[in-house]
Amino acid sequence: MTRFLFFALMIISAPACKKDDMPDPSDPFVQPIMQYIDLHNAEMKFGQSQRLDVNSDGSNDFYFETLLVGDPILKRDRKQFYAYSKIETYLLHGPDDQTPPLANGNAIGLRQPGYLWFDIAAIVLAEKIIPLTGASYWEGSWKEAKHRYLAIQLKKNNLIYNGWVEISFDHNQEKLIFHRAAICKNPGVSIKAGL
Repeated sequence: MTRFLFFALMIISAPACKKDDMPDPSDPFVQPIMQYIDLHNAEMKFGQSQRLDVNSDGSNDFYFETLLVGDPILKRDRKQFYAYSKIETYLLHGPDDQTPPLANGNAIGLRQPGYLWFDIAAIVLAEKIIPLTGASYWEGSWKEAKHRYLAIQLKKNNLIYNGWVEISFDHNQEKLIFHRAAICKNPGVSIKAGL
């Protein structure tokens, strides 16, 4: 009878364990201790700004703003959504002056292949191109971002801390949406976005 109950329990509980729920034994990575911030899905529309203090020290670390740029040579306007860093806060820059919208689980390290970390940086996440004639359209690596992660770094006491900001961009309503942010409590270690 006991053996029958054991097998019955195994059969009933087997569907509850999916392969996706099990840790990957070939991936030895363990996320270090993180400090998380709920950004409450804060929205930033054109003409607004957002400040972010990711390490809760009372000083803003990153800024998000918009800018209207007139281009008389190409006869168009550009409504830009920017991310800014300051001294000792860093954003990733690629060769195309873009920063990647990372997916959940992507690595963020002290070095990122194909990118460089820059402080005092300004990066256009997405921009609406409004030509003098013809239809408007969107450009930028974040123009279709849904729950993607902006890689960030902070420098404190000459130590580097990796982190991320979870952002979506709604180009129909022309707004950035800020979901969460996190910063690693351990300096100099790699983390994974979204974890």
